[in-house]
Amino acid sequence: MIRRKHASEEESEINVTPLMDIVFIMLIFFIVTATFTREKGIDVRTPEDTPDTEDTQPAPVLLLSVQADGFVRVNNVRIIDPLSTKPVVEEFTAREPKGVVIVNAAPNSKAGVAVTVMDQARAGNAAAVTLALQKD
Repeated sequence: MIRRKHASEEESEINVTPLMDIVFIMLIFFIVTATFTREKGIDVRTPEDTPDTEDTQPAPVLLLSVQADGFVRVNNVRIIDPLSTKPVVEEFTAREPKGVVIVNAAPNSKAGVAVTVMDQARAGNAAAVTLALQKD
């Protein structure tokens, strides 16, 4: 005689071990294949507290003021195009090898113009390029 199983006697089990194996393999795959890029940005350095001595002379400074209209003033004298600041910086660094270039941006100027001027200053072999903001 064949005995029938009742619904309560039947137990169905779900084996999750293969599912966990697949999840861990996918996790390892995505960790290994992920690319980590290091984007180049503006290097922000704060000045260190050093005591001033009497015989210390400040480095010569070239001031590049970025105006709201997109032009650049050099030492508050002449107005030039942002892409033509490289020769000015090269001339300055030829005279003053340890000179510092300060890019002074107006509050309502475009950030891209200031970054272009900083890139041109770096391309002109400036020893140090600093970004400053003008007061309102």
